[in-house]
Amino acid sequence: MSKIYVIKRILYTVLVFFIVVTLCFFIPRMGVDDPCARYYPAQGNMSDESYETIKELTRQQYGLDGSTWSQYTRYINNLIHGDLGTSYRAGSPKVMDLIADRLPWTLVLSVSSMVLCFFFGVIIGTHCAVKRGGWQDRALMNASTITTAVPSFFIALLLTFFLGFQWEIFPAYTDQNLVSSFDWSLESMGAVAYNAALPVLSTMLGGIISNAQSVRNSVISAARENFAVTAKAKGITNRGVLYKHVLRNALLPIVTGLGMSLSGLIGGSVVIEQIFNWHGMGTLYLEANNTNDYPLMMGIMILISAFALAANLITDLCYGLLDPRVTLGEKV
Repeated sequence: MSKIYVIKRILYTVLVFFIVVTLCFFIPRMGVDDPCARYYPAQGNMSDESYETIKELTRQQYGLDGSTWSQYTRYINNLIHGDLGTSYRAGSPKVMDLIADRLPWTLVLSVSSMVLCFFFGVIIGTHCAVKRGGWQDRALMNASTITTAVPSFFIALLLTFFLGFQWEIFPAYTDQNLVSSFDWSLESMGAVAYNAALPVLSTMLGGIISNAQSVRNSVISAARENFAVTAKAKGITNRGVLYKHVLRNALLPIVTGLGMSLSGLIGGSVVIEQIFNWHGMGTLYLEANNTNDYPLMMGIMILISAFALAANLITDLCYGLLDPRVTLGEKV
């Protein structure tokens, strides 16, 4: 992998992130003459002078004073220093602090689901490729058709009804005291795992089938290549050909799926978090949207975009490591 390829991918990622930040800043301001008027509506017993004074203080507090371009310059400067602004919530908490409180809880669901999806997806997909045409392979094809047509929230509702309400194996809704009472003890971690069981199951069921289907197709395609035929001709066992040659050369589609999963680590669980009342980033974003908390919405969108772009960059660089033929705008 050449240095030019790496530099081009990094510069491209930085450019796209700058465009995303710019759009996140200007789009909420379209059609809004005075953001303070929306944040602090006029009260019936307030004089015009008092109302203007309060709005001016609000502009200074939230960085809304000055022209739009000066606000944009100030926002970019604060962003470079790790400051995403101040939320409109009571007490004027920092956006970064609110995100830091919710982000770990979203990662509990997303990282757990991603790891389980790829672990079982690779095992099931490889087994179905080896047993191509068997009942396992046919079952995977049928399951893939069903999970493609059925959305994850419907699976979540079914699991809630049966495992949560009917059989009471797992809690149907997250314990309200889970976040405030967490203290890194074994009991607290066990409570988190118990409450996260249904949300993780709801997310991973479709993901396992999708990953298994991708791995199966990739392994079958790689097994037909000349290197696999040559390895068999040399007397290498079928198991050795599969694990030492075929799987290694079937990694590109698997890496693609992993990159897509990484890009959705933060923003991919909004509906699931709402169904199970899980206090993560998705719930936080909906709360910000319902209260017109623009700084908080902007901060969450920028963070989601940063995760997605970083995941795409890592995926592209892994492509270059796995397959040296992968280039960017270079003639071969």
